[in-house]
Amino acid sequence: MIDDFSLIQAIQSGDHQAFESLVRRYQRQVANLIYVTMGSPDDVDDIAQEVFTRVYKSLPKFKFDATFFSWIYRITMNLCIDEIRKRKIRKVLSLDFLTEDTLEKSRKNKDQMTPSDSLLSDERREMVLSALQRLKPEHREVLVLREYKEMGYHEIAEVLQISLEAVKSRIFRARSELKILLSNYFEEYT
Repeated sequence: MIDDFSLIQAIQSGDHQAFESLVRRYQRQVANLIYVTMGSPDDVDDIAQEVFTRVYKSLPKFKFDATFFSWIYRITMNLCIDEIRKRKIRKVLSLDFLTEDTLEKSRKNKDQMTPSDSLLSDERREMVLSALQRLKPEHREVLVLREYKEMGYHEIAEVLQISLEAVKSRIFRARSELKILLSNYFEEYT
C-alpha cells in the first residue's frame, strides 16, 4: 500500500488516479467527521464533496510537515464550522457512527453472552453515548479521538492544533465529566 506522502507527490506530478486513491482512503473518515459535527446525514455528501475539492486545489501547496490526516481533518472541520455559522445553528452532536466497531465486536461476542449480558451491554452503550453527547464539544472531541480513534496525545495535539498540555487537560476534564454523568448508572450495577 502506498503511503499518503507518496500519493500526494504523485498527485502533485499530475497523476489523477492517485487522487482517487486518496479520496477512497479518506472518504469514510471525512464523512464520519462531517456527520458528527453537523448532526445530520443530509449534510455529508455536499460538504464531503467540498472538502475533496478544496483538498485537490490545495495539494500543490501541501507542506510535508504534518500528517495528511491532520491536514484533511482541519479542512473538514473548517468547512463544517463555516456551514454552521452560515446557518447559525447549534446542533447536538451524534456519536452513533463511533459505535460501529464496538457493535461489530459485541455481535461477535454475543454468541458467548447470556440474554441478560447482551441487554446490559446494549444499555451500557446507550448510557455512554448519551453521556458523551452532553459533554462540552471540545471535551467530547478529544475523548473521541483518544478512546474511539485510539490516537496518542501528540497526534491529537497535531490534529487539533493545540498544545500537548491542552490535550491532557481536556482529556482529564472530559473523563471527570463523564464519570460524574455516569456515576448513578454504574452504581446500580456494581
